[in-house]
Amino acid sequence: MKAKNKQLTFIDKVFLWLNFFLCACLLLSYLAPVADPAKYWLIAFFGLAYPMLLVGSIIFIIYWLLRKSIWVLLPVICIAIGWSVLNKNIGFRTGSASVGPPPHEIRIMTYNVHNFKRYGAKNDVSTKQEILAIINEHQPDIIGFQEFYSRRHGQYDMVDSIQYILHTTNYYFEEFQHNSTEAIGMAIFSKYPIIAHGLITLSDDKTSGNQCLYIDVKKGTQIFRVYSVHLQSIRFDPEDYRYLSMVSGQGKADMGSTKRLGSKLKIAFIKRSAQVAKIKEHASACPYPYIISGDFNDTPSSFAVNQMSKGLKNAFCEKGSGLGRTYNGDFPNYQIDYIMASRVFDVMDYHIIEKKLSDHYPVCSDLALR
Repeated sequence: MKAKNKQLTFIDKVFLWLNFFLCACLLLSYLAPVADPAKYWLIAFFGLAYPMLLVGSIIFIIYWLLRKSIWVLLPVICIAIGWSVLNKNIGFRTGSASVGPPPHEIRIMTYNVHNFKRYGAKNDVSTKQEILAIINEHQPDIIGFQEFYSRRHGQYDMVDSIQYILHTTNYYFEEFQHNSTEAIGMAIFSKYPIIAHGLITLSDDKTSGNQCLYIDVKKGTQIFRVYSVHLQSIRFDPEDYRYLSMVSGQGKADMGSTKRLGSKLKIAFIKRSAQVAKIKEHASACPYPYIISGDFNDTPSSFAVNQMSKGLKNAFCEKGSGLGRTYNGDFPNYQIDYIMASRVFDVMDYHIIEKKLSDHYPVCSDLALR
């Protein structure tokens, strides 16, 4: 490649300064997994922007290649510096979805079912039936639900439906909002006997779905624990989504709305940091191997996800492939659902079932306990 950097055109110089700025932002995003938002909240926004910064850097690589310029090394080196972050966001492995867990393995599934309805829609029987069909097809040994809805009787008695599909009577349902006919909360169902269970309160709001459940199960002679988490939601209102849609569609932004969204993101970053610390402290006293799965509401480049994964195997990093996108709503359109396990587990398989029903895709992983 013959370098032409000695005779940069005016456009080249403009692009070079833009590339310097983009690289600086990309390098800052690498600090997000280790910078506590409670102290360095601004860094968390760079971590959130990592996918866009990565795409921008790739565009600059193409530009400098077309210009046959040595400046192509600038974005290449910046991407290479963050190789570990890249591996957490993009899987360079191949995975396969098998029907039913192989013998001697434990199939874990996590699914934010959004009360068994499509995002932004009312309850409809077809959505409920399609969600149940997915669970029936993949037959998880243990499944954790966030935003779980069930009526006491009738066709929306989801507790009864899940029990029937999985052929089990073992479950733990913590109700955060309820009345005499229906309830909303979090639930874990298990094909193995549950010998203990509990709730870790993450939010002072007793009606909030941002909490953590756990169950201790016995498989043969082995006992292990499964945590199902729902970390702090951003809590965007309809007007926030309309603003995001307007910005993405028309490119129009206003300072007031931007500040409002930024404030909500900042609060959520900080709360998730504290919630993860609380879960990790609880797990550190666990006498058994354990699995942490659920809706983290944060990206692979975030402090919350990085702290939660310390000392654990991230199933996506072990066996995942592609972008790993688990959220299909309006924002954030990233990987925000995870399965992590103690190192005594071997991750045999991982896959995301990309079927738009809830605003989340179900995530499934086969684990072997040594």
